[in-house]
Amino acid sequence: MRDDSGGGPVEDVEVLVCRKCLMKGGTRAGGLDLPRWLQGTLTERGLGGQVRVLPSGCMNQCPRGKVTVLVSSDSGRGGALVTVDPRLHREELVQLVERHARGEPTREAPVPGDVEAEREGAT
Repeated sequence: MRDDSGGGPVEDVEVLVCRKCLMKGGTRAGGLDLPRWLQGTLTERGLGGQVRVLPSGCMNQCPRGKVTVLVSSDSGRGGALVTVDPRLHREELVQLVERHARGEPTREAPVPGDVEAEREGAT
């Protein structure tokens, strides 16, 4: 954890976005541009240096019309596996990543339709 420009503690966060879900949804569902949009939005909010958004292999959740996303911090103190509608839940996903980057506890379900409740101590 480090302090960046007076904004409080900041953790490095990795966001894995299921490539298979992105491809299934296609551009009509808004999925294909989700990783690029998410990285751009987080950069605009000053977290571009702390957050990496990467496409991943299948996470074996395969939600119909949604995308599976895993958010985890480098500290290994917790993570969240969520499913999001790439058109409807973008802001909720950004807020979840921001909370992880600030090192804030995130126990409640962060995004409508999440796969698992956030897990304390999961990687």
